[in-house]
Amino acid sequence: MPKSLEKTRKKIAKKKTNITALHENSRDSQRLRRAANRDDKISRIASARKKNDQPLIERAAYFQEAVRDNGGLPLELDAIRTLIRTFVHQYDEEMSKLKKERRPGRPASTREDVLRIKIASDEKEYRDGFCMSYYYAAGS
Repeated sequence: MPKSLEKTRKKIAKKKTNITALHENSRDSQRLRRAANRDDKISRIASARKKNDQPLIERAAYFQEAVRDNGGLPLELDAIRTLIRTFVHQYDEEMSKLKKERRPGRPASTREDVLRIKIASDEKEYRDGFCMSYYYAAGS
């Protein structure tokens, strides 16, 4: 995705110098380092944004699939409420299964912790509303 390093490398290569014979602190090597750091920063920010947006994408896909199953017709209010409850409690079975499989006195598994966090955030969002929770999560 980031192309800053490639562009900088190409620009330096067009000069009459040999790019492999750069001095450690030369201007060209500093330009290459800055470009590499820039690309790294952009990719880290993009991956963080993608990770942050993933729950929203999953939610949208879930409800789009429900509308497609209805033939593209608008859903009734009761059907929408049922879908929302189903979405909020979609991990309950897996959570109870993990609790049953765990021996007494053992700490919760990583998957169980992740599910607990997802369930808690979905229930909080269901209580408080989607708009407000998204508004506060975005940091605005």
